[in-house]
Amino acid sequence: MNITPSADQKIEEILGDSERLRISVNGGGCNGFTVDLSREQEKSQDKTDIMLNSNTLIDSISEEYLSEATLDWIDDPFSPTFKFDIPNTKSCGCGNSFTLE
Repeated sequence: MNITPSADQKIEEILGDSERLRISVNGGGCNGFTVDLSREQEKSQDKTDIMLNSNTLIDSISEEYLSEATLDWIDDPFSPTFKFDIPNTKSCGCGNSFTLE
């Protein structure tokens, strides 16, 4: 998985010193899967987790779904957000869930 420099900078800004960002894929949404971002304490890492950089991790199953994905930070004045670009997937109208093609 790729993290753009703007996303990496935003992650650094919002996390505390002992926090990490966890990325996970979960079942749900109107199209089958959703990607969730959550903060967690540094010491809560599981032995099957994969470190994407110094403060971002992903579990091995989610990494299989997102191995070709890119996480970006969109600094839109009306709707700033993290955005995932996940190749070989399609999304419904809401844009918050995806299914594999």
